[in-house]
Amino acid sequence: RRLSARHLDRRSVRTLARALRSNGSLDSLNLSSNMVYGRAASDFAAALAGHASLTALDLDHNPLLDGGGAAVAAVLPSTPIRSLSLCFTGVGDAACDALALALAGDCRLRSLRLSGNRITSSGATSLAASLGKLAHLDLTANVRLDGAATAALAMALPASALRSLRLSGCNVDRKACSRLAAALPLSRLARLDLSSNHFSDGGSDELAWVLGGCGSLTALSLADCNIGDEGADELLEALADADAPPSVRSIDLRWNKLGSTHQGGRGVSGDPRADASSQKQRTAAERQTEHLEHTWQQAKAAG
Repeated sequence: RRLSARHLDRRSVRTLARALRSNGSLDSLNLSSNMVYGRAASDFAAALAGHASLTALDLDHNPLLDGGGAAVAAVLPSTPIRSLSLCFTGVGDAACDALALALAGDCRLRSLRLSGNRITSSGATSLAASLGKLAHLDLTANVRLDGAATAALAMALPASALRSLRLSGCNVDRKACSRLAAALPLSRLARLDLSSNHFSDGGSDELAWVLGGCGSLTALSLADCNIGDEGADELLEALADADAPPSVRSIDLRWNKLGSTHQGGRGVSGDPRADASSQKQRTAAERQTEHLEHTWQQAKAAG
C-alpha cells in the first residue's frame, strides 16, 4: 500500500498503527515523506511487531532519527519483513547498532537501504559484523563514512551473502579500494557501486588488478572517481585479458578525467561493457546530501 507524501500527523499514524494490528494480509507499505517522527515513530514500530504478512517497508524521508530507526529495528525479528528502506531519515550509529542486533538474530531482512543518513564508521562496522543473510546493502551518500568503514565491510564480504553493495559518495579511498580488491574474489558480490569517491587511478588500479578473479561480479560503477588515462589503461587491460576474462558485463566510467585516447570509441570507451561518457553532472554526494540536510532541518523544526 502506497501512502507516501500524505502529510500524516501523529493521530493519523496512530490510526494506521491500530489498523496494522488487525490486518493480516498487507505485504508492502510505503510511508515515505510523511513527517513520521518521535512518539509516532515508536507507536508505528510497536504496531509492526508480530505482523504476519508485511515483507516490504519504505520509511524514506521521515525524520525518524536514531530513536525511530532503533524502534523499527527492534521489531524486525518478529516480522517477515525482507526489504527495509530508511533513506534520508536522519538515522545514525545507534540505529545501526539496533539493526545489527536484529540481523544477528532471527531476522528475515535481505535488503537494507540507508542512504543519505548520519552513519559513521562505528555504525558501518556494527553492520559489517552482523550482515547475516543480507543480500543488498545501500549506504550511498553517508558522507560521515571513511575508508575505515569500507575496510570493515570488505573484511566481512567473504563470509556474507551480500550480492549488491552501494558505497557511492562514502569517502572510499585508495587503501579502502585495496581492502575491497582483496575481498572481492572471495565474495558473492555481483554489483558494486563506488561512484563519487575520488580515489583516482590508484584506487581503480587496485580493482582492475583483481577483476579477472572476481567470478561473481557483473556490474561495477566507478563513475565520478577522478580516474584518468593511466587508470583507464589498467581497466582496459583487465577487460581484455584472455587468460583471466572478467565476469563484469557493465562498468560505469562516466564523469571521470579520461583523455582523447579513451573517448569516441577509442581505448576503454571502445569496449561494449564500458560507459565512458565525459559529461559532467552533480555528484551523488552533492545531490543526496542536499536531501539529507532538508530532512535534518525538518526534524529539528519538529522538535
